Amino acid sequence: MKPSPLAKPSWLSRLGLAATSVLVIAVGFAVASVLFVVLLAAGLVAGSWLWWQLRRLARQAQQAAPDFIDGEYTVEPDRPLLEDRRTAPVEAAERSAAASRRAP
Repeated sequence: MKPSPLAKPSWLSRLGLAATSVLVIAVGFAVASVLFVVLLAAGLVAGSWLWWQLRRLARQAQQAAPDFIDGEYTVEPDRPLLEDRRTAPVEAAERSAAASRRAP
């Protein structure tokens, strides 16, 4: 059984399809533009609110912080010497003596 061939669309139906397609595309662009503007405005409002809160918190922190730090300290005149604690002091002395004997 052979399916019946579709009737060739008339010029009026083609014109209606073209007009509907153009209208749907134009409405899609309009909706996308409105959505973009709404999201942009919401982002600006949220960013402004965050900036304002950060500014307020920075001002509060600046007012709460003292101008100086109060505390005691001790000045260490000499740096502590680093020691090799991996070996016993006697072994280290013996190695340095042996090395000095080998050196010309």
